[in-house]
Amino acid sequence: MRRSPLIRLIEASKIGTAEQDALVAAVQTANDAIEGSPAVKGIAQAIDGALKEVTGDAFALDVDLGLSSPTFQSILRNIRLLLSGPSMKLYEPRRNGLGMNNLLYIAILIEQFRKRAAEGRAAGELILIEEPEAHLHPQLQTVLLEALRGLPFQSIVTTHSTQVTSKAPLASFVMLTNTGTSEPSVSTIASNTALAPGDVADLERYLDATKSNLLFARKVMLVEGAAEVFLLPGLIKSAMGIDLDRAGISVVAIHGVHFGPYSRLFSKIGLPKRCAIVADADQSPPDAELVIDEDDAEPDLPVKEDLAALEGDFVKVFFGATTFEREITLDGNVGMLEKAAREIGAPRIANKLAIADIVGVDEALKKSVLNTAKRFGKARFAQLAAENIPAKAEVPDYVRKAVEWLQA
Repeated sequence: MRRSPLIRLIEASKIGTAEQDALVAAVQTANDAIEGSPAVKGIAQAIDGALKEVTGDAFALDVDLGLSSPTFQSILRNIRLLLSGPSMKLYEPRRNGLGMNNLLYIAILIEQFRKRAAEGRAAGELILIEEPEAHLHPQLQTVLLEALRGLPFQSIVTTHSTQVTSKAPLASFVMLTNTGTSEPSVSTIASNTALAPGDVADLERYLDATKSNLLFARKVMLVEGAAEVFLLPGLIKSAMGIDLDRAGISVVAIHGVHFGPYSRLFSKIGLPKRCAIVADADQSPPDAELVIDEDDAEPDLPVKEDLAALEGDFVKVFFGATTFEREITLDGNVGMLEKAAREIGAPRIANKLAIADIVGVDEALKKSVLNTAKRFGKARFAQLAAENIPAKAEVPDYVRKAVEWLQA
């Protein structure tokens, strides 16, 4: 029978013979007291009589009640972890959830490793943990990861948790990618020579629990901001009949136009899966406004990245003609945009959109929608619009082409 990790930890603690004898004596004293109890004796005699009645004299066994045989091994078998918290005192782990009990199991293993390491017997040993995020609160996932990283011995963790990957250093990743063949692609950040040190630093700052979803997706659509994340999945499902989640496509906002570090993750030596960059034509940061300092005759301006240069076997760029808000202002979407404008408190543009539902969309209306989104917040406007996506929406041509390429 496999011994529990608690027993292995107790044995590794090397309790001395004298202390073992004292524990056995304590159990013997308790056993004698229990067996001597008149109530316990009476119950034992009742069971003894009932057993002899159903077995007959030839098969009868004598019955007593008490603790198990008082030996140190029996103490080990019967010893229990007892926990206490704000609401309960000295309760057994079986009353916990699975997540906390998993942490308890890991804690016992770690302490056992520490004792073995102190004796010089832990060389070459690893702690292997499969999906430590199971049943754990997101903050506990982070705390556990930090604790594992601080151990004096190596641990290897497999995970599907964006919470875990958002906190781990990129240098520690070994990425397994399903390429549709019998063998997965195996890559590390160190092996991806396309990534410069600055790229790695950028990615470690930006790959939070939302954006690190791109590590797990089958295919990725990189977009500029929250507006696209709110609206594109619903618009694409309505207009094209494609559920991006079921297709394994994640829409990931980088909250800017610095697509380079992200796109360089996708390559034969990196992540061999398709990445579509869906971007505005002007390449200005979302919600950015050019503010000129009157005392600065030559203000510093952001350098626009050449996105076309990022294209390769696994990366393709799809540009809109203008900006996202203008591009989605299409005949099939004016009802959605009208409702969003009314809910956000912009009745004048809402009235214009109501008229456009009859006469059609023009460039002036597209510009008005963009300006309204800027005034009230692009993300908030998109969030309200996403609640009102029509049954037959329209998507801009460049978005349609991006989805078709990802699906190919």
